[in-house]
Amino acid sequence: MNEEGTLGRLLESLSIFKQVAGKIVVISVADERGIAGEVKDKVDQIIESYQSRYDITNLGQSTLEKIKGWLADKGVSGSALELVNLNNYAAVRNICALAGICNGSRYTIFIDDDEVFTDPDFLKKIEENMGRVIDGEEIEALAGYYLQPDTYRLDESKVPKWRAPWWNNTIAMNAAFEKIIGQEPRLKPTPFVFGGNMTLSLEVLKKVPFDPRITRGEDIDFLLNLRIHGITFYLDRKLAIKHLPPASAQKDWKKVREDAIRFLYERKKVRDHAELTLEELQPYPGMFLGDDLEERIIKTNELLKREYESQHDEEGMQECEKTIAMTEENLWGQIDTRVWLNQITAHWQEVAMAAEGLGIPK
Repeated sequence: MNEEGTLGRLLESLSIFKQVAGKIVVISVADERGIAGEVKDKVDQIIESYQSRYDITNLGQSTLEKIKGWLADKGVSGSALELVNLNNYAAVRNICALAGICNGSRYTIFIDDDEVFTDPDFLKKIEENMGRVIDGEEIEALAGYYLQPDTYRLDESKVPKWRAPWWNNTIAMNAAFEKIIGQEPRLKPTPFVFGGNMTLSLEVLKKVPFDPRITRGEDIDFLLNLRIHGITFYLDRKLAIKHLPPASAQKDWKKVREDAIRFLYERKKVRDHAELTLEELQPYPGMFLGDDLEERIIKTNELLKREYESQHDEEGMQECEKTIAMTEENLWGQIDTRVWLNQITAHWQEVAMAAEGLGIPK
């Protein structure tokens, strides 16, 4: 709360563009209950010096409550309004989408605050390619990629030994990046997407929600939701943004568990929907959606547990055991993701229909 954080750096990087014609909406999210007001005030303070240059709005919890009130007045059901919250990453993405819908924007660009613009033609490339027709299909969902910080490739030398045999997602991602980003043609269907560099048309935003059951990897899960609805995500291999994430303090067992929950859920979604095939999702995320997923999770947690054992970390060992037990219990086995997705999609479309063109209260 007492630091400038990453938002000011991102907004400063907008100066690389000759003009920013669209509306900018900052979604201010409090990571602890009870400080939403303080977070809003802090964000207001950061964006104040940019107000004269850009059409910029702060959408925090209090503003969201006003929007929910408007939607309720327009007859939106309580069940549908449950999707309007800031509870996790997927929910925040839905509020980004809602901002675009409320503004009636032709398309909405999703950017995270730990990024900076380095390409003066970034916005121009999006304008040129949104709506472009490829093989008879109009581009309504456009992905770019991250420079981390200077290349799209991840550093394979940093993969810890306990991850390498069964959970080397770095190698899998690099293989996918090489195939999609590293080769022509410039625009092609992609099996992965970066949540902080994607552009979606108004029609797509109104049609398909982010799945609130996903707490990590909501961007690729959304790509699956689009494919289920017959919409292809295209990646532009020349559309890059620099990614400068702060160091993560999250414990290894927690990252692995969140990945396990996410991939078990996404695999269930692939199995439940004939519109999705494992082949089209290779090499990433497909490598972690196969029949050997449980084995990968269990063996990775066994190796991580040994690592914790060598450090005399009792908590870490116990948490690894919990993840193994969770995996053996067939976590999502009883969930029909087709029924669930139909339900949240109907609720989201109810919200979107009422929200279109409402505007965002100041």
